[in-house]
Amino acid sequence: MGGGDHGVSTGDRFNVDHRVHAKSAVVHIMGDLDWTSSAHLLDTVEPLWESLRGGCLILDLGPMRFCDSSGIAQLIKVFRGCQEHHIRLALAASPAFLRRMLNTTGLIQLFEVHETLEQALTDLDGWEPDRNAAPAPQ
Repeated sequence: MGGGDHGVSTGDRFNVDHRVHAKSAVVHIMGDLDWTSSAHLLDTVEPLWESLRGGCLILDLGPMRFCDSSGIAQLIKVFRGCQEHHIRLALAASPAFLRRMLNTTGLIQLFEVHETLEQALTDLDGWEPDRNAAPAPQ
């Protein structure tokens, strides 16, 4: 990433690339998002919310190997937190098993989904926070 960018490692499960000038961050979810690790996702994302207000959070799911119901619950919590802070949330490179789970449960409609991380990053360029605001939670 560019000159104002930095990466932060939060252990071997999550890695954050935070692009200060673009008001965006990419959280790379590696390995399993299950009952033993899923709480760490929210611990990783919550500190980003204030700096990303009006910006975008991309969850790169390409490196994910497994996700159980507690992992899905954390994804929903991240979605709700992003809505509360007016942050666009995008899922990138979702593994087929996760897409099936989200489709089966109907949760896929909550998320902006991109086939690749590169697609998600490219789509940031034309995004305007006010025009693309997510609907308020009910």
